[in-house]
Amino acid sequence: MKFNYSLIAAGVLAATSSHAALYQVVEVTPSLSVVDVDASQSIFTEYYGSAISKARNTSVEQGCFGQACASSASALAGDSRNGSEGHSYRQEVPYNYDSSFFYTDWGRNRDYCRSELGYQTCDPAWTDKMWKSFSSLGGLKKERDAWLSPTYTSNAEAFVNTAQIAAGQPVTGYSPDGFSYQNQSTNVVVNALDGDKAIGNTSSGYYTNGSNSALVYRHRGFYGNASQPTILNPLPQSGNGNSEIAVKEDKITAKMGRTMAFDSIEIDGKTYVTGSASVAPFDYGDSNKNYRGSVSNCINDTNINENPSAYADCQNFAFATKAALWDVSSANEGTPVEPFIVSNWQNTLDTVIDKKSPQGSVRGAVKSANPNVLTGEPVLVGLNTTRDGSNAFLQATVFTRNSNAIDSGNGWNSIVIGGSTIKSGDDFIYSSSVATDINENLLLIGEAKRRGDKRENGAAANRMFLAQVDANGNASAQYFDALNGNSGIFFRGVGGETGAINNFNEIVGAVDAEQSTEFFGKKRRQRGFIYPYSAVGSNTERMAIFQNQPWLLDDLTNDGVAKGADVNNQYRIIDAADINDDGIIAATALKCEGGYDTTGHNSYCGNGSQKEKLVAIKLIPISDPAARSIQTRGLEAPPVERKGGSLGWMALIFLGFIGLRRNK
Repeated sequence: MKFNYSLIAAGVLAATSSHAALYQVVEVTPSLSVVDVDASQSIFTEYYGSAISKARNTSVEQGCFGQACASSASALAGDSRNGSEGHSYRQEVPYNYDSSFFYTDWGRNRDYCRSELGYQTCDPAWTDKMWKSFSSLGGLKKERDAWLSPTYTSNAEAFVNTAQIAAGQPVTGYSPDGFSYQNQSTNVVVNALDGDKAIGNTSSGYYTNGSNSALVYRHRGFYGNASQPTILNPLPQSGNGNSEIAVKEDKITAKMGRTMAFDSIEIDGKTYVTGSASVAPFDYGDSNKNYRGSVSNCINDTNINENPSAYADCQNFAFATKAALWDVSSANEGTPVEPFIVSNWQNTLDTVIDKKSPQGSVRGAVKSANPNVLTGEPVLVGLNTTRDGSNAFLQATVFTRNSNAIDSGNGWNSIVIGGSTIKSGDDFIYSSSVATDINENLLLIGEAKRRGDKRENGAAANRMFLAQVDANGNASAQYFDALNGNSGIFFRGVGGETGAINNFNEIVGAVDAEQSTEFFGKKRRQRGFIYPYSAVGSNTERMAIFQNQPWLLDDLTNDGVAKGADVNNQYRIIDAADINDDGIIAATALKCEGGYDTTGHNSYCGNGSQKEKLVAIKLIPISDPAARSIQTRGLEAPPVERKGGSLGWMALIFLGFIGLRRNK
């Protein structure tokens, strides 16, 4: 796979533009991907902006708003999709909800949509897209049925700037006996950049014996940009003591256990990657987890246990995880690293709770620069499991260091974020919650998924929240809609996904861009947003640039020019995944080559007949105050259905607010 930069503005973005906007769009265009394997499918390939480097390019508080930044400023990492991913490559359990690993087939995934989302389009549209994909590649069915095929083709590939990364066979020390590795069969995503080094998740790739394709693990965290980066291993911790069964459980965890990597932090002079690590098998005695064969054979049959990934029974084997750290300070590319466990689960040491597998994960990490709170101390955020009787709640969590050593296996306090808990009194309000990022001011962001029967304004959506960590590690969720009086882009019952927060308290993500009812309706279209929040660490001059309010990013890229290859109007931004302190944003956009017909939110592309594509972009602030302003986009007459490529299934509904979204 090769990548080329397609730059909207070359060199320094000196603010001499005659057209006003707050950001200039810079597209990063991977030029080859699945075309190397199947040229007929390349028209479906989508590209996502996933992470931006955090190193400062400026010396002023206003970042690139106060000092001109080159279009090449800040490395951008992204990943592609050749089809739908099915279950997310970025979640420990399906939908951040299914800790029983019950959602194994089309029907059960449809049941989730019906019970937790309530769309009228669950059957078949929503489930078909997740299960069957929108091309001949990707989709959960391709993974589930890979065992029946001699080949499997990558669905997700990753890049940093112009170079593909993690494209080779991951080095983990185990592969199925009697099978050989298939090139171009890994699925790779990037979650963060440490300098210019990528942090993300990769599958093992598939191995073939000429008839079957075998998967060792669906994802393991990695660190680095090489073809074979450093793989972050699991840590077997069977709860069965020194028994023979414990030996077998630890063996499969070591060989097939999953890990995920989301961020990095320096602690006591060492660099640690943060994420989640498998520690024990799921409930393999539960036949509901069988897809092909019996998962119990993966433990009980000694021959299978010695070489588990070589058997159909174990292709969908899964695990309990704990929040974890990996010391990568002296890691060599291609050499696996062992983890340290951050914290035990809450109220339990059991690795199975009523057929469910407890989970823990660190999604964001920071060293406090808040002069009043935990100054200089590392603080981690993510999720952890709280046991409540037979329930295993996955809840947004803050981790603060305790008196134990980091390598003790329980060196951090685990504190659930108030207001984001599954239960309120005796009432179940949310299905799950997670904290996704935190900044040096100890302001964190996250999401709480409303239960399917606890809808608000017609939707059981992800409620986005922020929270301030106090000196004891406590935090209480404040939801974006309530903070903004249920108005503007954060209307009552709004849903979305939080991407990142920088140290100026500028938050980016994706937000519902229409208020249509999802219950017995369709999923709302989403758009990228920025929310400059006023708190400790905010800069009043930067806040003023945004008029002290949140915005859809499409309004901030409107330069007033409709047509032409050198204008922002070629793009409609559906997601913002990351932002650094210079204000540069990693995002994903729909692109209409040459520009949409008008500057309106819902404009036609080529009078409704031209193909659009999904592209990775950077948004670079315009530095000259005289050359920038905010021009909100207007609304045109309702457009016709857009056609072409992998986006042909999308109609511009409700005045054209549209959006695709990978699961995060």
